[in-house]
Amino acid sequence: MSAYVKGKFFYYGVSAPLRQKIQKEWFAQINVETYDFWEMIYALFEKNEREFQMVAIDMMKKRSPKQFSEEDWRNLEHTIVTKSWWDTVDLIASNYVGKYFLKYPEEVEPVITSWRNSNNLWLQRTCLIFQLKHKEAIDFKLLTDLIDQFKGDKEFFIQKAIGWSLRQHSRTNPNEVKSYLENSGLEGLARREAERLMK
Repeated sequence: MSAYVKGKFFYYGVSAPLRQKIQKEWFAQINVETYDFWEMIYALFEKNEREFQMVAIDMMKKRSPKQFSEEDWRNLEHTIVTKSWWDTVDLIASNYVGKYFLKYPEEVEPVITSWRNSNNLWLQRTCLIFQLKHKEAIDFKLLTDLIDQFKGDKEFFIQKAIGWSLRQHSRTNPNEVKSYLENSGLEGLARREAERLMK
């Protein structure tokens, strides 16, 4: 398991199905107790073994978007920049960050501006993929503005994110993506990833 993430994290070696069985009992227990949700998430992210971060993300899955507060972008940011790797960041970005911004669209401009201009790879990747599940609600102009900013970045995870975001949008609006690709000058990995469904 550790080799799968290039040795960045320690693991107990608990398989996902077994972990989910164990945590189901724990979730049932804490659901009848009073606890601070984000305090629990932070504590799980501080643990050394990677399985704890997976438990935290599954806890987040159970949280309704109705329970987001306006300031929760700060908590989401914390989970993105703590023990960062694609296995946690992609789930957080495409699910919880995406849902948060649908609930608080007025926060998109200030928060995404901050993240896109940060020096943090994972915040930048989040900017590119948080709309993956937005379908018709996507702000395609924002997405292409972000892509134009990052298309010259040779970082693998940025190039993959660009291609992934365009490929996903092509499921909803292939003509819009095709038009953008024809005029964007996008090349290499990002373009190959974007065109995978269009050939």
